[in-house]
Amino acid sequence: MGDVMGNPFTAVIRDERAADSQMKAALSRNVQHSKDTAACVKPFKLEMKPWKTKFRRRDSRRPLLENNNNNNNNDENQQDGTCCDSVVAQNNSNRNEERHLQSEKQLNGQPLAELLGVAPDADSIQRYVSLHFPKPPVDVDQNLPQHLLNVQETVHKELVKLGPLLKPMGLMECLIESYHRQTFEHLDDLLNKINSSKNCFALMMWLRDTYLSQEPCDQSDLHEMDPIKIVDMLLFTECAAKAKDKLLEHVKKEVRGILEGILQHERSTEAYDELNLDTIQCIDAMHRAARTISQKLSDYVQEVCFLELGMFLESYTTVHCEILEKKAKMDKPETKHFFKTLNNCNKLKQYVQTKAKGTLLKETKDHSIFEETVAMLEDMEDSTLKLLMTIVANTAKSHLKRYFNSDSKEFFLLIEEVKSLFSELSCCQDIGLQKRVIDEAYKLIAHVYLKYLIKSKQSKLRKCWSPNVGQTVAKDAKILHDTFSVLAPGVRQWNLMLLKVKDLLECESSDTTKLMVGSMQIDCCTWSEDLELLPKLLQWKGLSQQEVKEVLKVLEDLPR
Repeated sequence: MGDVMGNPFTAVIRDERAADSQMKAALSRNVQHSKDTAACVKPFKLEMKPWKTKFRRRDSRRPLLENNNNNNNNDENQQDGTCCDSVVAQNNSNRNEERHLQSEKQLNGQPLAELLGVAPDADSIQRYVSLHFPKPPVDVDQNLPQHLLNVQETVHKELVKLGPLLKPMGLMECLIESYHRQTFEHLDDLLNKINSSKNCFALMMWLRDTYLSQEPCDQSDLHEMDPIKIVDMLLFTECAAKAKDKLLEHVKKEVRGILEGILQHERSTEAYDELNLDTIQCIDAMHRAARTISQKLSDYVQEVCFLELGMFLESYTTVHCEILEKKAKMDKPETKHFFKTLNNCNKLKQYVQTKAKGTLLKETKDHSIFEETVAMLEDMEDSTLKLLMTIVANTAKSHLKRYFNSDSKEFFLLIEEVKSLFSELSCCQDIGLQKRVIDEAYKLIAHVYLKYLIKSKQSKLRKCWSPNVGQTVAKDAKILHDTFSVLAPGVRQWNLMLLKVKDLLECESSDTTKLMVGSMQIDCCTWSEDLELLPKLLQWKGLSQQEVKEVLKVLEDLPR
């Protein structure tokens, strides 16, 4: 016993046993306190009811914190604030927090998949969006407007439904991004199935006016979510670029088909009245539709349309040259087709020039497409007018040849034939074009008349017409001018050279002849073709070659 008391380790063992007894007593009190705490804390049960129950993260945390605080207050009142009590309370709080974090973590896994009703994988939200996104209709071209409306309503409905469930979990942005991505993939698929420019325009309009619109968000709970701010502009730009390319493909194909149909109709009819109207309507409709979406897009569409118009005009020119050349060689050609061709060229040229001016105002760099088209139309107009004048010349020669070898009745037959040739002149709707045609015909017939006059001897004409040849020529010149003035009021007077024939024949001296020729030079200075006939006209009057030279020498000092 003394050994035991004297052993230094005996005191240590005794102290350890006393400490052990105290620790057991403290633990006993802690166990009782834990039971009391467990009895006070109500069991926490997380229930998830898809589409109905709104799970709020802060609300789920509040009961635990409140109970813990109550427990802590009771501990302070009932106990003396020992260290072990504080440790136990802290452990309980840590376990509750850990339980909450674990439940939040699980929401992104199996429970989230169950909530969305999809198989669990790395991205349950994207799978849900893909499964619930509207499928393309069997016939996209027939049902596109209704389908786009369905897409709009479905996305809106799903965002409103899932928003309250996923927003507290911090997954709302992920949901919106998934719908944006799915929408662009869907639009890409639709573009591959669309077969008309009309539906391309409709899709692009929807993309601009509906997809990027804030209106649906302003009318619902989506206003706080602001889905438009999360649009991936790179995806949007790529989608718009593909839509533009697809649109231009369809525009090119459709415009070419319509113009080919117009050309085919032109080949099968004698005179196609509506060619310029149908052509302009085809091109302008595409341009107007594109302009409602974007001015830049309308520029792209206009370029495609004018390239197709250029190819159309090449074919149109080739076809018409063959048709008009055959008609010009007929014994009694109809001029209606010529007038309508001139009218078509004129209207198309005016349309292209108007478009070119608008493009110049926008400072577009390349105008060659307009210049080439206008040049092509002007060439066609000139060649048509040339063939028409061939008919006029042949008609005039036929009648005047007989007229200068017979009585005056043949001249009236010429006038009636001229009226018949230009009876369909109204097909040329442009007044300026009508005057141009009549100017050319009037000048041509007057020139042909003068050529036949100087080829005929005065003695022969006195027998066929009357003793006063000059008076007959002046009378014919007046009838000619009156006829063409009716066809085109205000037409230039191309008969002055013929009117002066009477005065020239009445000149008895060399001086008066020189004065008269000088008057012809001044009045007819722009009519080079008639002035070239002046030396022969002087010889027809009866002047010798020497006298003709002396008269013409005077003209050298006159203004030209």
